[in-house]
Amino acid sequence: MTVARSRFSIRSPSRFLPVHWLLASTAIIPVDYFTGPYLDAMVLLYPIPAAMAAWSGSPRWSMALAAMLPPLRMLIFHYWGWPAPTFDAVLDTAVIVLFSIAIAFLILHLRRQAQALRVLEGMLPICGFCKRIRNGQAWEPLESFISEHSEALFSHTFCAECGAKHYGDYVEP
Repeated sequence: MTVARSRFSIRSPSRFLPVHWLLASTAIIPVDYFTGPYLDAMVLLYPIPAAMAAWSGSPRWSMALAAMLPPLRMLIFHYWGWPAPTFDAVLDTAVIVLFSIAIAFLILHLRRQAQALRVLEGMLPICGFCKRIRNGQAWEPLESFISEHSEALFSHTFCAECGAKHYGDYVEP
């Protein structure tokens, strides 16, 4: 018998370096500028650097990128000479900022869940006598196997029956 592993098991998340966030940020702005103000799909690129920062575990940077990039877009389109009313430009920017912040929050939450979710799955071959678990060809104590393969910690004590059996003179029933 072997330990069953799920193909959907979650490993510790990979990290994007700050240089990756900055490269994504600096790539989005010129692409948006050269495609012009009429390609609305470009706004979907603005949450990407904030999402990368969030996945890397940097909530402050992710919120900063989510809040700074869309106003920069508004300035670029003002420089472009886009004849949009001020109210519409500010509303458009606010929607992109809120969308970017929401994406960053969702990814921060997903990252926290991915780190917290480390569970044992499948059948574990365990000795019926000593309660050690077979890990490959070796047998390990139950506590060390579970500690190694999950986030569980152990605190040793004894139940009332074992206390009475092993320390009968010292433990009251």
